[in-house]
Amino acid sequence: MDEFSGEQEDQQLRFLRELEAENASIAGTIVEIGYGMWAIHGVIPVDGGVLMAKFESYDLARIALDQLRSTRNAKSDR
Repeated sequence: MDEFSGEQEDQQLRFLRELEAENASIAGTIVEIGYGMWAIHGVIPVDGGVLMAKFESYDLARIALDQLRSTRNAKSDR
C-alpha cells in the first residue's frame, strides 16, 4: 500500500501534523491498545505522554508515521 487511504486515516494524519506544528513530540513507536486497535503516542508539553492517534491496524499506523517523517524530511530539505 503506497498511499495512505481512507478518510479516517487521512484525518488522523492531518491531526498528527497539526500536533507537530504545535510543538508536540510524536514518538516513532506504535502500541497495541486493544484487539485490532493500534496507537501512536507522543508528548504534549502541557499534558505529557498521550495517545495521539489510533488506527485499525499496525500497518496503517506505520504508514502514517512514514508519511509524517516524509513530510518532515521534505520540509528540512528546503
